[in-house]
Amino acid sequence: MKVPYVCLVALLCTLVLSPHAKGEKPSLQSIIDDAEAGGEIVIPSGYYTENIVISKPLTLIGGKNVTIHSCEETPVVTIEGSRVNIRNLTIEQCSEESEGPPAIYVTGTTHRLEDLAVDTTQIGIQLSEADRVNILKSSITGRINGNGIDLWTSNDNVMAKLSLKDTIDGIYMEQSDGNEVSDSKMENARYGVHLMFSNDTVIRRNISHHNFTGAMVMKAKQTVISRNIFAENNQNVNSQGLLLYEADDTKVSFNEFDSNRVGAFIEKSGGSFFKENIFQSNMIGVQMKESRENTITHNDFSGNVNDVHEVDSKENTLSQNYWDASLKLDVNGDQYSEIPYKADPYFLTLTEKVPEYQLFFQNPGLNLVKQVFNSPAATVLSDTKPTMVPKHINNPNKNKKQIPLWVIGSVFLILNLLIIQKWRNVK
Repeated sequence: MKVPYVCLVALLCTLVLSPHAKGEKPSLQSIIDDAEAGGEIVIPSGYYTENIVISKPLTLIGGKNVTIHSCEETPVVTIEGSRVNIRNLTIEQCSEESEGPPAIYVTGTTHRLEDLAVDTTQIGIQLSEADRVNILKSSITGRINGNGIDLWTSNDNVMAKLSLKDTIDGIYMEQSDGNEVSDSKMENARYGVHLMFSNDTVIRRNISHHNFTGAMVMKAKQTVISRNIFAENNQNVNSQGLLLYEADDTKVSFNEFDSNRVGAFIEKSGGSFFKENIFQSNMIGVQMKESRENTITHNDFSGNVNDVHEVDSKENTLSQNYWDASLKLDVNGDQYSEIPYKADPYFLTLTEKVPEYQLFFQNPGLNLVKQVFNSPAATVLSDTKPTMVPKHINNPNKNKKQIPLWVIGSVFLILNLLIIQKWRNVK
């Protein structure tokens, strides 16, 4: 009687401990493999530790609180072929390799990635030879080890309503044309958006702040940059809101450049057109180096230490901008001043001769000193027809609130100039 009893117990244990008895879910990959092309899969809530590959037209929707996690040396999610849609998923990638795989790897065409939360130690989403992909309403958080979204020879893609932070570049594109970045936020990155050899890109209605540089456009043509906010990109002595380097025919309009080290830096670039932008509280509003035939018109310059500066540049045009530091006299009532505005790069010249004066970066008292001393005429750009009033009112109370700071800053500047001068004489 003992033997049958032992067998019965063993049978019961086998049934209880079997995957079906425990209610274990089949792997996501097996569900994907079993699904018909063009079908839809709703993933039950849960935490899935695996890597998946989707290589046929399929819609994958996460139920409530679905996380796919992997530390393996392959992407957590790989998308191939065409017409793959994934939505409402949390993707965790935790590879510790120096150049590990992206959290999501995409190739092929006409995919849609939406409502994703990507947490990664590497690249967030990588597109390689992927065209007409939509990446929408998603967040990517990195560890400063990889780009948030990385495009390589991928064209006509749309990236919108995204949040990207703690990445090398928020969005990086190389040899990728016709892409759009809109309504997104990039922060704590080297470059919020970075273009390399990529043409016909549209960058609009984004917020790029607290980065090394808000956006960099390098060796690109016909880029449209419109209605963005580039703010507080001042983490380094070479920081700027927007950097154009060997870029041609760039259209920059209706943007706000606020509290950057340099609002827009134009280097070795030509044919750029800046119109209806706000340059406010930057160390330098616009700086041009070895650049030609750029037009800066109908912009507002307010509260910058230096408004415009150029080095080894020619045939650049300033016209009909508003300058808060200009002398204004409208004789005929046409809303333009009869007195040309001369953009004097006094502070830049001063710091080249006396580097210690960089301590006074963005000190309001510098404007007082600039009124007393002038730069050589050859270094001064002129707007022969400045406007009397700003076209875009941006926080009109900002300067009023700073009046006490101007007074304090002026006193502080004068005292420190005397101290530095005395120190240099002693030395």
